Amino acid sequence: MIIDRISYKKVYPISSFCTEHIGLEASLDKDENPEEALNKLKVIVDTLHAETLTQLDLCRGSKVVDVNPVNTTIQGIIEDIGNCTVVDEVNSLGVQVGLKAYSAIAEQYPDVKDAYLKKLQELTKIS
Repeated sequence: MIIDRISYKKVYPISSFCTEHIGLEASLDKDENPEEALNKLKVIVDTLHAETLTQLDLCRGSKVVDVNPVNTTIQGIIEDIGNCTVVDEVNSLGVQVGLKAYSAIAEQYPDVKDAYLKKLQELTKIS
């Protein structure tokens, strides 16, 4: 058997449900080793894929950012506590709407507890 043409194809995952198919075909020179030629094609295919990844990173706008996560829910509760004007008030449905409404959650989160105790002290001085 005489091998005069070779081809190589590889499928790369790029992201969810997205792949890249890169394939090359070459004709062999008269005394060229098919295995060595195939390895050359593999290197070229891998290089082409690396260039694709570089372009995708540029398109995605990848950059490193230091982030200090803030739980906006907890922050919102702390702000609500700061807006309370009475310690103990119940609405027409019997639901606590004063500062006491936050007593249970204040026991679970130290930041909320600090705000709760500070506001409680402030409101009891006023009364």
